[in-house]
Amino acid sequence: MRVAIIAIGDELLSGKTLDYNSHWISKRLFSLGFRIALKITVGDEENEIVEALKLCMRKADIIITTGGLGPTPGDVTLSAIAKALKKKLVRDNDALEMIKRRYRELYEIGFIDSPDITKEREKMAILPEGAKPFYNPIGVAPGVLMKYRGKYIIALPGVPSEMMYLLEAIIPNLPILRGKTVVSREWYIDFRDESLLAKILEEIMQKFKGNIRIKSYPVGFGRQVRMRIIAVVENMPVEKAEELLRNVWEELTMRISNVMGNREHTR
Repeated sequence: MRVAIIAIGDELLSGKTLDYNSHWISKRLFSLGFRIALKITVGDEENEIVEALKLCMRKADIIITTGGLGPTPGDVTLSAIAKALKKKLVRDNDALEMIKRRYRELYEIGFIDSPDITKEREKMAILPEGAKPFYNPIGVAPGVLMKYRGKYIIALPGVPSEMMYLLEAIIPNLPILRGKTVVSREWYIDFRDESLLAKILEEIMQKFKGNIRIKSYPVGFGRQVRMRIIAVVENMPVEKAEELLRNVWEELTMRISNVMGNREHTR
């Protein structure tokens, strides 16, 4: 499954705020076996968000937005999602109850002066028709999940702690993940020729046919470069996946050893 991430906020474009969210989401979903197809950063401008959503819907199966769920006029993510999907914006009673509950909690611990639901606070319960809200116990604005033409759209707050909590809450609700198993391993090798390594990895993937992906990443500089290898096995019993990864590692080290030995022999 392919994932697209849209980070929303003028502060991200200006450089005032570092886009930690996209980085964390990428690492988390990659560990589950997803492929990150696209990342986009846009400002708090509805039409720009709509265009980003339309592009991502062509490129990915899951689209995740972060930011723009709050009570201010500049928080326009949900209205942009509704516009992109040609959905009505409606007041969601479940979302409203979540917001009321959260403001009562904040009032009782003295964080706010009043728990009353103003028009601005109620705005966070106005969702695209068919969306499912998720309670936010860290901030206020609910996370949102909706399905549209076989694709999934997840809207998360921009505050990293809220984003992380709600993504973990929403992930188990994705039907595409039910019964899915993912096992991954990371290795480091002393080998600087990435083009030759790419050929070796491709041959290994062909030899061990199955749901396995192997990628290499250079680490370090100059003569100190090493290769970081990440192998991911999907949709296979854990024991078989681990056995496959052991076999892959043995094959890889053997091939690298042979290459290095041949180079020494021809000097």
